[in-house]
Amino acid sequence: MKLWSSSKPQSFPDTEPLSQPMHHAGDTFYDQTVPQPLEPLADIPAPKAKISHDDLGSLSLAPVEVTLYEALAEIRKDNRISPQPTRWREFYRLLGEQGDGSPLPPEPLTGSAWASTPSLAKRMCFREQVEWAGAHGCLAPAFEFLKSLPESDWNYMS
Repeated sequence: MKLWSSSKPQSFPDTEPLSQPMHHAGDTFYDQTVPQPLEPLADIPAPKAKISHDDLGSLSLAPVEVTLYEALAEIRKDNRISPQPTRWREFYRLLGEQGDGSPLPPEPLTGSAWASTPSLAKRMCFREQVEWAGAHGCLAPAFEFLKSLPESDWNYMS
């Protein structure tokens, strides 16, 4: 059985015009509209003088909060697994110094554990540490540390 192709093209009759108008006699939803005149602009205040940077004094921008979503995106960027072992230890030390005193997440994998652990397990361990940073008030310094790492300090999926 052929569904979409046939040996002979089908011809369809032309579409016929509507037999009745689109609106009904009692329908006011589509009545003709009438443009309204514009209101005068007299009530709008004149623009103030331009503010210079000297007028701002000691004002500065508020710090931008880092979200856990941004941090997790950073650690997965370009298929990253985790920092190299020495830099991972530095990151873990930062968590201990900047955290709220809660028990730390599992330690980074180093030495023989590094060599024998699969890439996904390393990634999950590192992700757990980043999530811990988000839950214990040290996500901003952790994120800044991770952003400052050069590409050569990261371990990548192969």
